[in-house]
Amino acid sequence: MEFNAFRKMLLKKGLEAGFSECEIYYTQGESLSISVYEGEVEKYNLEKSKGLSFRGLINGKMGYSFTEILDFDALNMLIKNAKESALNVDCNDIQFIYKGDKNYSKVKTYSKDLENIDPSKMIDLVLNIEKETKSNDKVVNINGCKISYSSSSHSIYNTNGLELNNKSNILMAYVVPVVEDNGQKQDGIGYLIVDSIDKLNPKQIAKDGINEAMSKLNGSSIESKKYKTILYKDAMASLLETFSNTFSADAAQKGLSLLKDKEGEIIGSEVLTIVDNPLLNNGLASTPFDDEGVATYKKELVSSGRLNTLLHNLKTAHKANIKSTGNGFKSSFASSIGVECSNLYIEAGNKDLDELMKIVDEGIMITDLAGLHSGANSISGDFSLAAKGFYIKDGVKTHPIEQITVAGNYFDLLKNIEVVGSDLKFPMSNVGSPSVIVKELSVAGK
Repeated sequence: MEFNAFRKMLLKKGLEAGFSECEIYYTQGESLSISVYEGEVEKYNLEKSKGLSFRGLINGKMGYSFTEILDFDALNMLIKNAKESALNVDCNDIQFIYKGDKNYSKVKTYSKDLENIDPSKMIDLVLNIEKETKSNDKVVNINGCKISYSSSSHSIYNTNGLELNNKSNILMAYVVPVVEDNGQKQDGIGYLIVDSIDKLNPKQIAKDGINEAMSKLNGSSIESKKYKTILYKDAMASLLETFSNTFSADAAQKGLSLLKDKEGEIIGSEVLTIVDNPLLNNGLASTPFDDEGVATYKKELVSSGRLNTLLHNLKTAHKANIKSTGNGFKSSFASSIGVECSNLYIEAGNKDLDELMKIVDEGIMITDLAGLHSGANSISGDFSLAAKGFYIKDGVKTHPIEQITVAGNYFDLLKNIEVVGSDLKFPMSNVGSPSVIVKELSVAGK
């Protein structure tokens, strides 16, 4: 059945079945990913997907159901399952079908330059990335070389008259070269995320991956003690992402975040500003509205170290007696609404990496953190993580360091940030950061 006819009939039948309000969330998308190995296409995956979820209020309870098939049988099934779902709800939290906002911001999430992308051109590009990477005689293997294009759209329709839709697309390529020198091997990654295939530069991707791998060679451990530390942008971004749930009002209201009831308090250094920005052009999580239909906006969660707000959906905002921040998102069309960040990042400062190293003079730079899922406690903030990086002396990198463990507490670390760099980057994620100087970090080495 054609979608517009299906959704109008479903909303009509939902009201007739006793729901006081109903809503449809619909998403569809496609993706093409191509991996190569030794000059040949290793994997070619073309996937298309679509799905619809239905939710409705009946007797004050919210019922959910979903389908991937749009036909007459699905209409009755969706209503029946949503009713049964509502009857089984034990939670007494007040739920909402949103009436909408007066204004929705414009944000660039879709590039016409990527429409009707030619798969043969994608193949040529990724083969060229592999060729450029292997042309370096230090490269002994490639752990991955891939290009992928994805596009998606999502729409919301409800019986309050709300009709919203947005579409997005992106092109990404990466390579993971393995280099060897004096019997030691290290890997690195080079990647680009672009909104036009003409911006995809195979030589640059290969160069970035090789340079990162080469910089790690001949590393050694260092003495166990506390060091003045630069957390390189990728490492700081990974920490911010690991502890991003601490900004969720849902987690706070359930007692799973130490930021509960801390709005207005100082939780970080005065040089620290943390932003949630769903209106970032071409951001991986950019959108003019959340999955409840609430208009999104840029917000400073932390301003100069002070916590302004947590992230809210309609349910958590009602509990807190405030307006939703537009962070009600679903992990998929089949899931219920949760609280998630959009494009989360530390706002950049005005000093580049060379200037940060000069400020540190002697200390370390951490570039890689491992074991973030097992070695970091998102509730307490404690972490103990395997790390790699560089030793800094006289304001310059001297030699790679490895076989060390860094430990501390995330909330203490935020307060100990002394300088924020200008090199903000999102490492293939919706969470980004510039490099930062931390007053001291405990290192376990030799």
